[in-house]
Amino acid sequence: MNVRTGHPRTVVALGLAAVLAAGTAAACPIPVFQFSLEYWETDPFRIEIRHAGDFDEDQRAARARLEAAAGAEGEPANITLSWRDYSRAAIDPPEGMELPYMIVRYPAVSGIRTPLWEGSLSSERVEALLDSPARRRIGEWLLERHAAVWVVLNSGNRGADREALRLLDAELPRLERTLKVPDPGEAGIGLGDIDTRIRFRSIAVDRDDPEEEFLVRMLLGTEPDLQAFEGTPMVFPIYGRGLVLYALVGDGINRRTLNAAGEFLTGPCSCQVKQGNPGIDLLTRTDWAGRVKRRTTYAESPAGTPGAGRFLDRMDEAEERLREGPAP
Repeated sequence: MNVRTGHPRTVVALGLAAVLAAGTAAACPIPVFQFSLEYWETDPFRIEIRHAGDFDEDQRAARARLEAAAGAEGEPANITLSWRDYSRAAIDPPEGMELPYMIVRYPAVSGIRTPLWEGSLSSERVEALLDSPARRRIGEWLLERHAAVWVVLNSGNRGADREALRLLDAELPRLERTLKVPDPGEAGIGLGDIDTRIRFRSIAVDRDDPEEEFLVRMLLGTEPDLQAFEGTPMVFPIYGRGLVLYALVGDGINRRTLNAAGEFLTGPCSCQVKQGNPGIDLLTRTDWAGRVKRRTTYAESPAGTPGAGRFLDRMDEAEERLREGPAP
């Protein structure tokens, strides 16, 4: 395949729409993009501050900013904070570590052990971590119930970057016209107001944009081999409350893979457990809990809710269907 990934769930997502089209029963006909926005809470990035008891004025401001963002009110962000005070510990900090020191890790459920970033604590780094212009726009578009925001991560290769954006500009309007959400009448249960209008947005981000440093880091860190693709454009579909579906890279940005991703996003939510679906959260300051109003009332079907294991067990079938040829 032309989609680069280190996560088996990515393969499942690419083929899932074809599997469902072949007649796999779905427990919940609410489309994935709507169900994930209304029901799946964001997973927190873990921020550890190592210090020796003392903070200067700027560092105190950075600490206060993090504590406000981690709070339930005001400026919420999907982060948790922990502190390690070496002035009260029996061990010394690692050699060369300039305290206070900040380590940012992906959500634990992602399985990613490599830190997103680490370095000296400062207000400048905290502000860049918590927010950026592109992430604000992505959050607003998702709150407006766009099915997905497609982030084009420019490579610096102008010809390849233009071609990736040209393809999206051509394909996304086609997908908006041709994709269909599930028919709720087939479920025989009351679901409420299903979003039947499919809308997509795209946004281009330069890898060397200083305002988007942390967004670029987050995207490239979602899979273990993406850093190796220098000079190659990438596309990341983002859905729900800021879930990065997976990366399409280089030749993997094509009509077939865009179609497969679109079918997954607009298809029935076959697994109501968030961890059973592909995606790694972005760190955002979007107040999802306060601003998302549920339009649906989910009730489990008589057949029961399929779990994550069943979802992942369909990998072989999904991968085989992907080999059958391009989308019509």
